[in-house]
Amino acid sequence: MLKPLDFCIAALALAAVAFSFFAAHAGGAARPSVSLRGEGGRWVFPLDADETVSVSGPLGDTVIEIRGGAARVVSSPCQDQTCVVMGAARLPGQWSACLPNRVMLYVSARGRGGAGHGGVDATAW
Repeated sequence: MLKPLDFCIAALALAAVAFSFFAAHAGGAARPSVSLRGEGGRWVFPLDADETVSVSGPLGDTVIEIRGGAARVVSSPCQDQTCVVMGAARLPGQWSACLPNRVMLYVSARGRGGAGHGGVDATAW
């Protein structure tokens, strides 16, 4: 037979589950960003920025354009130009790199933890 204390414990457990759910999903959608790495360091720009950035590498400058919610390598001093042909990266997890010039761009979700921040995501389990 259920007693009044049983109802109080059930209500507290339900409240704890509801609080956990809202705490985990609070904060809104993550805002995508693009990370650029080269010999001179690392830079992070919002993916909705309109920027043209020159990143120095051992072969010279790699020019990266961030425009229209995407980032792409416009030109690079490497021989094969594979980085230019790869096209634009626009979704978290997409990347492009000029390996001979040691320049990389990576799109990640910013604003919340988890995927895109080196945290645990569904593919890590």
